[in-house]
Amino acid sequence: MEVPGIKHYNREEERKRKRKILTRIILAELVLVVAACYGVYLSYIHNITMRAAAATYASVNEISSDSLGEIAAASYKKSMERIIKETDEFLWTKEKTVYRKGPDDSYKEAGTLETDKMVKRTGITKNEWSRVSIDDKDYYILSDNLTDETPISALIASGQKGEYQKYALSLFPDFGWSDKELEPLINLWNRESHWNPKSHNKGSGAHGIPQALPAKKMASEGSDYYTNGNTQIRWGLKYIARRYGSPSAAWRYFLSHNSY
Repeated sequence: MEVPGIKHYNREEERKRKRKILTRIILAELVLVVAACYGVYLSYIHNITMRAAAATYASVNEISSDSLGEIAAASYKKSMERIIKETDEFLWTKEKTVYRKGPDDSYKEAGTLETDKMVKRTGITKNEWSRVSIDDKDYYILSDNLTDETPISALIASGQKGEYQKYALSLFPDFGWSDKELEPLINLWNRESHWNPKSHNKGSGAHGIPQALPAKKMASEGSDYYTNGNTQIRWGLKYIARRYGSPSAAWRYFLSHNSY
């Protein structure tokens, strides 16, 4: 029987109360364990991150200012070596010239070209080297060593014809002419006689290398004017100097009139 004012003792409620207390204790301990584990995890991640950062820092520090300078120099060198103009032209070497495997003195030599050697240029680099085709392969020559002016050696023919041309060239100083006048003179007398002292025009009577009309005009330079090429050349150069001033002027006149 229950007594008023006195709480009745209940075993079942006591057990429930104790279970709640035990549950709270376990949950608290689990929270502590999880927190501890998370702390360990954060510490582990922190250590890994710091080691990675330290390794990266060390790696970056290994790249010295000298290395950075070398990288910048290499990049600049490559930009200067690019082709900025495509060409398709024939030029001549001004002197004995080395050609290389790349457009800079740092590249390996591939061979040598003699003076007045004709080469085909296919491109020009930013640093003023010429890409040339030799034996169907690309090589490079410093552009300053090339010229578009045909050299004397390339103009002068072989054999007796060449000897006449050399003789004519030797007389240029007497008229104040430069070597550049040889090419128009060669063109002129190639058209007139092919530098043949026996050349004779049956229709007009013009004769010899300069095609003097009449032939006896050349007698002022020697009695052998009819057969001697050198005699004919002396007269022909004086005629050009007197009437046109220079072989280039005579050649221009010839192109317009088909005679001179």
